[in-house]
Amino acid sequence: MSTDRAPCSTARISIIVKDFYEIGREFSRADVELTDTGHGTVSQGRINDPIVVTAEVYLELSVSGSDGDRYSYSPVGISFKEVRGGVSAEMAERHGGDRDPLGHAAFPRRTFASRGSTIQLSLFDANPEPAEFKFDLLIQRSDGRLGIIDPTIRNNPVMK
Repeated sequence: MSTDRAPCSTARISIIVKDFYEIGREFSRADVELTDTGHGTVSQGRINDPIVVTAEVYLELSVSGSDGDRYSYSPVGISFKEVRGGVSAEMAERHGGDRDPLGHAAFPRRTFASRGSTIQLSLFDANPEPAEFKFDLLIQRSDGRLGIIDPTIRNNPVMK
């Protein structure tokens, strides 16, 4: 790894649960909003539009309930599935011949951390190649029930 690179920025994404559904019924509904662009490396058209990443960045996701919701929510797991794009043959060769259907090259680090009374998820988006990922964010409500939210992240690296 080169030492002449600037440290990565951090963008923040707020997820507000609107309608919670337990796993097995349907996806929970939530408003997904970019609240900090990480010095312009991440963008979003409107609330619930795809999150667009143009450079390496840490993405911090926090989950909360809407006003009047008596429950609190925490992210407890995440999975990725590539839905469009993909790594080049050269990049695939560097990653053992695989494309990146599960986002291992695009999101090599995922960390959960306590922030006061809540848990926050931090992802490192390595933004290796143009691709779009659906991800299932597993959330746990304060009564122990689990639900899933399914936002979209699109990697659009800036070519140098």
